[in-house]
Amino acid sequence: MEENKPIHNEEEKSLPSTDDSPQQEPQLNTSSTDEPIVPADTSAIINPTSDIKNMEVHHHAHDPAAPHHKKNWKSYFWEFLMLFLAITLGFLVENQREHYIEHLRAKEFAKSLIKDLESDKLSSDSHQIKSERYIVFVDSLLQVSKRKLEGRNAAAFSFYTRFLYWTETFSWNRATFEQIKNSGSLRYFKNYSLLEKLMKYEAMVNQTEGEFSNHQTRGNTLLNSINEIIAPSYHQLLSKYRIASIDSLSSALIENYFSIKTESLEPKRDKIMLLLNMAIVQQRNLRFNIDSRLKPTKLLADELINDLKNEYHLK
Repeated sequence: MEENKPIHNEEEKSLPSTDDSPQQEPQLNTSSTDEPIVPADTSAIINPTSDIKNMEVHHHAHDPAAPHHKKNWKSYFWEFLMLFLAITLGFLVENQREHYIEHLRAKEFAKSLIKDLESDKLSSDSHQIKSERYIVFVDSLLQVSKRKLEGRNAAAFSFYTRFLYWTETFSWNRATFEQIKNSGSLRYFKNYSLLEKLMKYEAMVNQTEGEFSNHQTRGNTLLNSINEIIAPSYHQLLSKYRIASIDSLSSALIENYFSIKTESLEPKRDKIMLLLNMAIVQQRNLRFNIDSRLKPTKLLADELINDLKNEYHLK
């Protein structure tokens, strides 16, 4: 009957035979238990060849550094923009540094220019005072010449004549401005109004120096006439004085010089006429130089000093 048939487990069918048959190889590492041996899962075995193929064909779609990657226009645009910004920023920084250095140099030049202008003002004031004294001396000489040039009048005429050949070398302080021009440093001055005033000041100084040269020439001519008119002994007495020190002479001392016995100058009227004419020319040019050159130059110097101090914040 079918009910009496032994029931065989399907797992028992898969068990290896324990028969000592010589055809069957011995089983290694057999367990002492009766637990069935489950075969390893072959699906977990890695196929290296397949993995290599997969590695070769796998790429990151958005990696710009990957080979054969084609950049779009946005990538080129951003690269160009970053490069442009870097170059522009470097240029701006360098330009700003250069402007800063130029400003410092201009400030140092401004300090030196102010010193030169202050010195020019003092020299100009001194020259103007002496020129005005000369003008007064010529007026006095012309008044005395209307009298008979004997005795006291001859002495007074000799006194004023002594100072007619006054000349003075007046050198403007131009070292700083010449250095600025010769070194090409005018570009440091960004204020063009200030630069125009500096150029105008130089032109006025050149005109004034030209007149000083003419003044010296006329003074030397006057000296020749004076030597033919004044007695050497009287000339020697007055030789220790300068036109700048006339104010230091007291009225009593001047009266003493007027009282010195002097030979009559009437026989020298022709030479005196030539002397007076040259003195009048000298007087006229000194007046013109004061009104048209010294005073305007001094005013411009004041403007330049104020402008330089304001521009470069100097005290």
